[in-house]
Amino acid sequence: MSLAFAWPLSPLESLWCAAALALGYGVRGAAGFGSGVVAAPLLTFVLPLSTVAPVITILGLVVSAQQAVRDWLLIDWKRLAIFVPGSILGVGLGVLAFKAVDPAALARWLGVYVLLYAFYSIFGERLVGRTLTLPRWVAHPVATIGAFVATVFGGLAGPIYVTYLDAQKLPKSVFRVTVSTTLLVLGLMRTAAYLASGVFRVQDFVLIGGALLPVAFGTYVGDRFHDRLDPQAFRRGVGILLVASALGLMIAH
Repeated sequence: MSLAFAWPLSPLESLWCAAALALGYGVRGAAGFGSGVVAAPLLTFVLPLSTVAPVITILGLVVSAQQAVRDWLLIDWKRLAIFVPGSILGVGLGVLAFKAVDPAALARWLGVYVLLYAFYSIFGERLVGRTLTLPRWVAHPVATIGAFVATVFGGLAGPIYVTYLDAQKLPKSVFRVTVSTTLLVLGLMRTAAYLASGVFRVQDFVLIGGALLPVAFGTYVGDRFHDRLDPQAFRRGVGILLVASALGLMIAH
């Protein structure tokens, strides 16, 4: 039993994972979302995606819960509730894919997804513009796709939900906490599905405990620099990082 609780990484691997988590949650602290998009592909260079997905899910729950509790009265519950039916379907489909598809293939698809998001993060505003409007029914496929992606890759659904909610022209404070609470609800669904399907292992909870310090550090630094960063330069920097990690995933796997 004692071996089951042993730290599963070498010192160098531990340092890499700590840096990936601090960087990912630094981005989240500064931008309000994006921790999974940055941290997950970097973690998969050291850990299998079958471990990364549940670990990222639990860490996201902790951060999202803190934001939801802090700004509880600002949550737009009507916007959030419309995502629930599609999210349930997406989580179910995601668990089936997660258990059936070869992990190396999933890692390559993760690289493709991150690469597409990187280009969107760099050029999206120019292509889409700020006048984007979406009908209410689009929330259902958005919820299904977002939940599927999040369940398979352990997160990374933030940009999908953000694209829809940004088009609803919510006030800035309402927008941020509604996105965070939407991801919290989705994380609870995924956690239940992972537990029910036997995805979680003892080693995952050991890693989660070790991850809390770099996550807290990254979130704190990101929050501190939130008002000082140039948005365009920040977006380009994150985009370049994502392109590099995505190409690495696609080549390494």
